[in-house]
Amino acid sequence: MKVVRYVFMFLLFFGLVLAKEENLKLLDKVAIIVNGDPILKSEIDLASKWFGINDKKKVAEKLIDQILIYQEARKHNIRVLPQEVEQAILRLAIANGMKSVDEFKEFIRKQGFAYSEFTDLIKREIMVGRYMQFILKPKVLQNIKEAKEEKYREVYILYLDKNSPDFENIYKKLKQKLNPKNFTEFAKKYSQDPITKDKGGYLGKVKKGELLKLLDEKVWSMKPKTVSEVKTDKGIYFVFVKSEDKKLIPKDIDQKTLLKKLDEALKLEIKKLREKAVIQYLDKSLEG
Repeated sequence: MKVVRYVFMFLLFFGLVLAKEENLKLLDKVAIIVNGDPILKSEIDLASKWFGINDKKKVAEKLIDQILIYQEARKHNIRVLPQEVEQAILRLAIANGMKSVDEFKEFIRKQGFAYSEFTDLIKREIMVGRYMQFILKPKVLQNIKEAKEEKYREVYILYLDKNSPDFENIYKKLKQKLNPKNFTEFAKKYSQDPITKDKGGYLGKVKKGELLKLLDEKVWSMKPKTVSEVKTDKGIYFVFVKSEDKKLIPKDIDQKTLLKKLDEALKLEIKKLREKAVIQYLDKSLEG
């Protein structure tokens, strides 16, 4: 069984197959706990439709694998911005003939599912993809001699919402005082991005094209060890590029072979994570 698919594969093949479930009596009940993180029965129902798998045991195992990699990715400081999840869902909505995320939200709601659970599912899929890209891929390629350079930048962000009460005062202060040395301190104090705030704005190591277009263009046009800003309709991003790394990737390995090796590496990683994981099946019908 293929354990994971990239988000773009979902966007390509996912059809509007979510059928309305009746009598969702177990909507808010916990079915499984994975290293302290709960999986709700409603999440299993949603994932069953998303993955196109009727066997709830198989769906549960797939969610467990996804969560284990998600947890490991977080340990490596891999992050996904809420805006990136929203962009992925917007592409999904458009691919299915909808005009907006709000329209897609309403569609999910009418099927009897919580939209927040759907966004969590998509976020984990993106995180799994990035874990494969930044952690597993270098391991797969480390013994290949013929290679080309690929650049990654270590990025921190500080986000201010234009609708926040004290936006103007905080913005002026940051314009005057923010610099590479105090960036993490100020991000913890002033940033309104819930994902990176507690880590001093740390977004992670990114490859060109990984971020939202405005952020991506700024990150790759500015010099490392400098601070700059990106203005959007809803707020301001202050961006700090701490460093730039270069890695070698093969020139001659074909994509099919690489994907096969990545899939094998992912399965091995999941096996190792399962061996040391604490997995509690509160719903015994899903066990085994």
